[in-house]
Amino acid sequence: MPRITVATLNLRKGEVRWGERAPLLMKQLVALRPHVIGLQEIDLRIDQGNWIRHRFNDLTAGTSDRESWIDEGGWIGQRENNEEPAAGESAIYHISNPRDRVSLEALGIMTRLPVIAHAGFDYLFRNRVAHRVRVHAGGTFLDFYNTHFHHEQDAAGNHVRHQQAEKLVAWMDGHGWDVPKVLVGDFNSPPGTRPVRIIEERLGSAYSVLHGQEPSATIPTPLIPQEEWPPDWPKGVTVDYIFVSPSIRVLDARLVFVEPDPSDPALYPSDHYGLAATIEFD
Repeated sequence: MPRITVATLNLRKGEVRWGERAPLLMKQLVALRPHVIGLQEIDLRIDQGNWIRHRFNDLTAGTSDRESWIDEGGWIGQRENNEEPAAGESAIYHISNPRDRVSLEALGIMTRLPVIAHAGFDYLFRNRVAHRVRVHAGGTFLDFYNTHFHHEQDAAGNHVRHQQAEKLVAWMDGHGWDVPKVLVGDFNSPPGTRPVRIIEERLGSAYSVLHGQEPSATIPTPLIPQEEWPPDWPKGVTVDYIFVSPSIRVLDARLVFVEPDPSDPALYPSDHYGLAATIEFD
């Protein structure tokens, strides 16, 4: 019965003091050591996702918890070329903006589990997409989904997110529900809103399942001064989630990437807090 840690974080690209907050982010990522993490707003201009992946592998090289997840036949995942990571190292899978500004931003799933499949889904609205990896974990499989919903907080934006949630759930339906599923991301939707309710018809929020309610807020951290936060955006609200299918048991769920720099209380890993959950499944 595999027990793994999954996580999510919106990176805010390479903006807002990235050079200063990158070491802080890596310190907390190494401490967390997720088996799979969904990242939003990866900056392609600086190849941010691969920088994080390489740095994570460097910082965790030789440590005792670098699992290989070898099955009964000795299989540890395909290595098609020399750039694939060694067993136990993390790899990252991107899906980028599909239309305008294609070289700017991407979603990424970073994992140290063997990946069986990777696929993307286009909402056909601006640059909003989702993607999925199927990973092999302890003799069974897990589907891990990552997404970032539309951000504008008005009636039209609410309608778009409603449609995105419906399309996303239909896409997940197409993969069947015999394999356990985790869905993470920045949904730009507070608890109880229609997009969240649509998703919760199939999945439960890991944090809410364990604690009976969502965290008080995942945005914004003190990285963004309150006076600079967009006036049409609610302050102090949860918009990031880890959702899990009913067969998954949630052992732990918590906010992560919550520690500021010891010498600068305004310097955080991102403008979002992240989430992590430890789960078991058959």
